[in-house]
Amino acid sequence: MTLEKLFELKNIPIMELRREELSDAGEVVIDSSKTQSQRVQSFLEQIKNPFAQKAGDYILQIGYLEGAEETLDDRMVLLARKQTAIL
Repeated sequence: MTLEKLFELKNIPIMELRREELSDAGEVVIDSSKTQSQRVQSFLEQIKNPFAQKAGDYILQIGYLEGAEETLDDRMVLLARKQTAIL
């Protein structure tokens, strides 16, 4: 998959996504015995669009915040704290 194709996929508005053209994220299988680059290539081939997937009856569109200083772990801790405060 080229960078141009990734940029094109990233910029598709959610209302223009077609469910039948998306992969189900739960069906992606990654062989952990392969190298990192082979695993990434396999993921991209299986998922078709890394920025949008089917999840049950829903379409999930995924975005990444460029230049963020927080890690995913930091954000998960924040989410857990918010959930705890709600309960």
